[in-house]
Amino acid sequence: MDLISDQNEKLKYPKSLWFIVLNEFCERFTYYGLRTVLVLYLTTILKFNGEDSTIIYHSFIFFAFFMPLFGAILADSYWGKFKTIICLSVVYVLGSIVLTGASMADMFSLNIQKTFTLLGLFFISMGTGGIKPCIFTFGGDQFQLPQQEKQLLRFTTKFIIAINIGSLISTFLTPELRQSVHCFGKDTCFPLAFGVPAILMLTAIAIFLCGKNMYVKKIPEHNVIARTFGCIFYALRTKITSRVPCQNHWLENAKGVYTETEISDTKSALKVITVFVSFPIFWSLYEQQGSRWTLQATLLNGYVDFLDWTIKPDQMQTLVPLFGLAFLVLFDIALYPLLTMIGIRKPLQKLTLGGVLAVVAFLLAALLQFKIFVRRKLESLYFFFNLSLIWILKGNTTEIPPGQGRLNIYNGFDCKVFVRSRTLHLQSYIDPLDMINVTHAVMSRNDVFITLEFEPECSFVPENFEFDTTVTIIEGEESSYHLVYLNTNTIKLNQVGIPEHLVKEKFGNPNLRILIDYTFNFDDNITLTSVDKNSFTSYPLSLFRGMNFNAVKVGKYNLVYNGKLLSIPPMDIIPATFYTLTIQRNGDKMDVRLFTEHEGNYIHILWQLPQYVCMIIADVIFVVTTTEFSFTEAPINMKSFISAISLFTTALGNFLVVIISSISIKNQVHEYLLYSGLMLVDTLLLAYFSVVYQNKNTNITDVMTKTENKKEEITVFD
Repeated sequence: MDLISDQNEKLKYPKSLWFIVLNEFCERFTYYGLRTVLVLYLTTILKFNGEDSTIIYHSFIFFAFFMPLFGAILADSYWGKFKTIICLSVVYVLGSIVLTGASMADMFSLNIQKTFTLLGLFFISMGTGGIKPCIFTFGGDQFQLPQQEKQLLRFTTKFIIAINIGSLISTFLTPELRQSVHCFGKDTCFPLAFGVPAILMLTAIAIFLCGKNMYVKKIPEHNVIARTFGCIFYALRTKITSRVPCQNHWLENAKGVYTETEISDTKSALKVITVFVSFPIFWSLYEQQGSRWTLQATLLNGYVDFLDWTIKPDQMQTLVPLFGLAFLVLFDIALYPLLTMIGIRKPLQKLTLGGVLAVVAFLLAALLQFKIFVRRKLESLYFFFNLSLIWILKGNTTEIPPGQGRLNIYNGFDCKVFVRSRTLHLQSYIDPLDMINVTHAVMSRNDVFITLEFEPECSFVPENFEFDTTVTIIEGEESSYHLVYLNTNTIKLNQVGIPEHLVKEKFGNPNLRILIDYTFNFDDNITLTSVDKNSFTSYPLSLFRGMNFNAVKVGKYNLVYNGKLLSIPPMDIIPATFYTLTIQRNGDKMDVRLFTEHEGNYIHILWQLPQYVCMIIADVIFVVTTTEFSFTEAPINMKSFISAISLFTTALGNFLVVIISSISIKNQVHEYLLYSGLMLVDTLLLAYFSVVYQNKNTNITDVMTKTENKKEEITVFD
């Protein structure tokens, strides 16, 4: 046995690495736990709308992936990795405490809660982003390379497993803490959902400090990042200002101030960074699992019968680490060898395949969104395609033919009423407590004369009584009227709210209005209360006094009158639907009727599974391949810098989501299709790079292969 083998046997696996692995587990639990429930906290507690919540969520992730650049500079040039990790972890914990405090600070105004929440998120993004490029590389510093390469590989495996297990547990557990526990008089407990991750981050610091005296702490030597940018800017300035710039590569203008090695490494880095231009769009799609897809999941039915348990909307994100771990193992065994067999060997070719899957994922998301909003039977594939195309082009508006208006008349009496109108060509009965709707050709605005006749059962009017009145029909809008008592002696066809061009909300919330007569006053307490015992959601009558539509949550509701539960079946409120609830006191009983218009669908949450599977497969391919590509193609002295730039592409992807969300596209299907289109263009760019990019190690491999062949020939002839 030679000397090198003896040395390898003596170098044991550093015990200090267990502190680093456990630290990473706790930190990832904290990060993924709070971001899993973040969008629902912003929408349900802080009352941000879907657009603003998406912007805040992706701004938070943007800063979390922008800060690695500063963390890398601090670690490599000033503080060293250990001090950087400790200091920024303290900032991380401070942010988690502020966020938890904001979620339980009901004594303050909503604006103050919002301010503290945003401050907490900023501190958290500084902390998690700053330590991101340091933790793994600090673990790598504990080894003596190349003697401990195999032990470094074991550490890498444990590190990745810790990340995935931490995120897996937190993405499942924090939604349960949010929804299944009640605190501070609410049907949710976000303080607990944020507090547990905060405790885990505090634990992460304690664990990391336990190994303080066992770590190898390398002293920062020089600032590679600063020298790299300096080389680029100096070369550009010289090229612009010099009378005789270098005729070769423009970076050659930095000669004399920067070394040949620095110039060569900068060339290689820029070559790799050019390919990174295609990465941000993919990350803009991937990161929406925690924002747009979670908001989509709030419109889906998560109840699982055989488990008697409900999948929470934010709990679908548990699929990411769960399937990620499974696919990571499966792909090494089956997929990558298969891709090699069909000629897909280069990293950029694999990234192109990942891009295709991301396109498919968002097409599936768009299709599911369409299915939630439009309730139609699939009579044929051709019919479905045409219906989808029409709805996508028209948007979320309810369909009223051009040049026409719609009239709705609600009968507030428990007897038949006959309606006739020559103008509308209308002669029809309205059943007791029922309604009719008429679509009529109209030029801008028409006042139409109608006559109402009452059946003999209507004892409150004289026999053969007729009621003449006018209604207004407006082109492209719905005008609604309610036939009720105005007082004990007066009947009126009362206009409901204002004529509306009904538009379904982008995020699919159902809309409800309540119609009542004079017998109810402001002292009456009529409330819609959620049937779900775990939900305290309720809507008082005062919210609907204007008789206009108001957005409500999906769910089943009971009707409570002055504290007494009315003996009527629970009202099932489903997504993307307009509801009109009529309530009338009729002697000792209450007449209640719920009407639906432009009904949507309440389908199971597992219909999101196909889009998640496609996106997770794309992510596994993308993460593994970009890590491999960044490491192998980066210059030896600039691997940390290239890694930080690779993380920065995720920040840019989230920034793109912020920009598109700020535009506020009215139709969510349109937005999903926009992302699909951008990803398709990006996939073509990746395909182009896969053809023109020359891998750094290609020539080296060719030379090594020739050398090995030559050695084999010599051996044979010997």
